[in-house]
Amino acid sequence: MVIILPAVMVILGLFAIWVPKDIVVKLLGKASGIKGIFLAIMLGALPTGPLYIAFPMATALLKKGAKISNVIIFLSSWACIKAPQELVEFQFMGLQFMLLRLILTIIFVVIMGLFIEKIYDKI
Repeated sequence: MVIILPAVMVILGLFAIWVPKDIVVKLLGKASGIKGIFLAIMLGALPTGPLYIAFPMATALLKKGAKISNVIIFLSSWACIKAPQELVEFQFMGLQFMLLRLILTIIFVVIMGLFIEKIYDKI
């Protein structure tokens, strides 16, 4: 953790400076719709690494204007969906298992993100 976290902080600093807030709002904000959900899933599923790296990134996304459901979807995708993991599942469990788990995971991650946003808005 001591080796990885400083690099993550540098990347987050660069993200804070180089990525304008309006781009994050456009891609992951309130009006992003299904495209924002898809992007949040992809942003969470592509990187590999421990989940504790994703939390500072999620905070940076929230500060830049991403809506809470997309951040929850991002974090959940990071935890549950990984491209290398899917390949290992395919190799050992078969295509049917991999696709079924992937589809169900995506469905429930999206439902969870939207549900948490509804609760969060009421608080």
